[in-house]
Amino acid sequence: MASPFLENLKKSVEEGDFNSEAAKKIIEIDKLAETMKASAAEKSLNDRLEKAGVKIVTEEEAAAINPQYEKQMADIKKQDAVNQQIATLIEIKDMVKLSILDMLSFTKELEEKFTKEFEAKDPIFNDLYLQIQEVKNKFEPTLLDYIHKE
Repeated sequence: MASPFLENLKKSVEEGDFNSEAAKKIIEIDKLAETMKASAAEKSLNDRLEKAGVKIVTEEEAAAINPQYEKQMADIKKQDAVNQQIATLIEIKDMVKLSILDMLSFTKELEEKFTKEFEAKDPIFNDLYLQIQEVKNKFEPTLLDYIHKE
């Protein structure tokens, strides 16, 4: 802000009370000083922002960057959706693996529990024996292959 003397002088020149070339030059110098103070303050602010990692861009640069940002955000959202589906598949795969392990464990328990009946070829236990064999034949090799691939 200018001193009261300069303000009064400026007012006098603007109102036509004092019309001197010297007064006009003083007013120009005052305006230039204000502009220089503003640009120095702006430069200082820009320097601090730059040090903090903030990049100042023009409106044209911002307009060019915005579509790139939107594309990157869209790509990130797509990747996030894919990652969620992958996580779901892995979770299901693990649940199936555990279910197969439980089923094979259960078949082993049944074999141990009914060893005598199976060895005696008791016809009442024939269907149970066949089911156990079917489960073991179908799932043991698959599970072993799966475990060895991990």
